[in-house]
Amino acid sequence: MAANGNLPEMPLGTPRFIDRFSKGQKVLFVVLGYVFGIIGVLIDWAIGHRKKMMECSAEAIWYGLIGWGIDVVVRFILGVTTDYVDPVQGLFGPGVTVWSVLWCICGVCFIFLSMLWIYGLRTKMTDAERAYVLKGDDHFSVDEKKLRYDAGITVNATPEQIWPYMQQAGQSKAGWYSFERLERFFTFDIRNHYDYSKYPEWQNLHVGEFQWFHQAPLSIGEWVTDCSNGENGHYYWAAHSDTATDPTWKNRGPEQEGALRLWFKRFVWTWNWEVYPINEKQSRFIYRCDCTFDPFLRTPIHKYFVVFILGTASIVMGRCCMETITKLSEGERNFRKRYFD
Repeated sequence: MAANGNLPEMPLGTPRFIDRFSKGQKVLFVVLGYVFGIIGVLIDWAIGHRKKMMECSAEAIWYGLIGWGIDVVVRFILGVTTDYVDPVQGLFGPGVTVWSVLWCICGVCFIFLSMLWIYGLRTKMTDAERAYVLKGDDHFSVDEKKLRYDAGITVNATPEQIWPYMQQAGQSKAGWYSFERLERFFTFDIRNHYDYSKYPEWQNLHVGEFQWFHQAPLSIGEWVTDCSNGENGHYYWAAHSDTATDPTWKNRGPEQEGALRLWFKRFVWTWNWEVYPINEKQSRFIYRCDCTFDPFLRTPIHKYFVVFILGTASIVMGRCCMETITKLSEGERNFRKRYFD
């Protein structure tokens, strides 16, 4: 039973990840990008766009960019090791030039960025879940323009086994179950704790709690606006940070809590999670993140910053969080042996 109504039951053995492209289609996207370059990427986008789903369009583009990046790198290597002269890199001058090296580095960066997004996009909601209204979705009006990312993963465990890990999530609690060394490299003082029985005081998620991402003085985080820790069989939380409604971006709370504004007139996101059973032995672990800001469309550079800087980090860390909690709640032997024994 879900918090806001019933979702369709799925059969036992529901795949952990929902694939919307076959392996053959993914290879085709890479090949088109490799053979036709940016034109091939546009063809990939057109193919993915036919599914009328942002994630499909994006995933097709990223596979195409991997192909294009490989082509750039291969052409550079051929130019260094043979007499081959690439038509594009040859415009930079004869031999290996600074610009041709930078062009190759650009190709490598696109491959790396694309792989990060493909990794994050692997955890997708089903079509039914995409149409499902989560607690906290109503923070935005229906006609309000926003960026959206959602994710879902099938877990071979019950909600009661999964939720204790989510209930203690946060920088000041058990961490976010992600790449903690990478997080600390970027100054987030996050240290993951995997055994919730050691910290019973963290099993107290409640409305009004500030979930920390980054400690003071940056004090990035969000406020929990609704939650259920198993009451009436429901497991969910809704949270947001909004400079339009939260005065703390100017006057911080007692622990330096504050809404994240950056340089926008308004900056807001919601992060809503839920765990619901799909049968006696499996659950679906889902979340949805919406974001908007002012100005939204007048200055595309703002949108690119949110998508590629904040968005890349969010989807990569989000998938790792979900997979780590999946391993914990399923009692994966190797994982528990590493962190518990």
